[in-house]
Amino acid sequence: MAARIIRLGTSLGDADAIADLHTRSRQVAYRGLYGDHYLDHELAAVSRAVWRRRFETYAPAQDLILASMESGEPVGLAYASFRVNPDVGLLVDNLHVAPERKGQGLGSRLLATVARWLVDEHAGAPLHLEVYVPNQDALGFYARKGGIEVARYRETPPGGHDVEVVRFMWSKPKELLP
Repeated sequence: MAARIIRLGTSLGDADAIADLHTRSRQVAYRGLYGDHYLDHELAAVSRAVWRRRFETYAPAQDLILASMESGEPVGLAYASFRVNPDVGLLVDNLHVAPERKGQGLGSRLLATVARWLVDEHAGAPLHLEVYVPNQDALGFYARKGGIEVARYRETPPGGHDVEVVRFMWSKPKELLP
């Protein structure tokens, strides 16, 4: 069965399932960037708190929460908001696919769905997202999708070490549509 993408945000019951997928994805993708103790012992609670807050404060004109669902479970997620970093406009703050589902097109479909929302509901406003430089798979994915590097900065992830971050931008998100 092919995963279907749905828009979430109105049911707090969805927050924990999304948080759990987000945690699992970060535990794999960010190993070596975040501290192991944080990933293994703190991240799950932090993720649940963050996602519950996102669902509680959800504003449909400013936020987009997507899940790629299969057999009633999320296998991919995307969260985009105009409120995360208003200076850059819409920021895709999270785009994650279950580790066992990577390479099957779910990330592309989620990114295209965010772009569709921008085209349909926000006059094609630019799309931004940020990636840790050591996450070479993600860097390559977004570059192949036509993202243009517009900024670099450094940050220290929880329990980790100083790392470089790249901000990508799509000035015309309609180019991400199939």
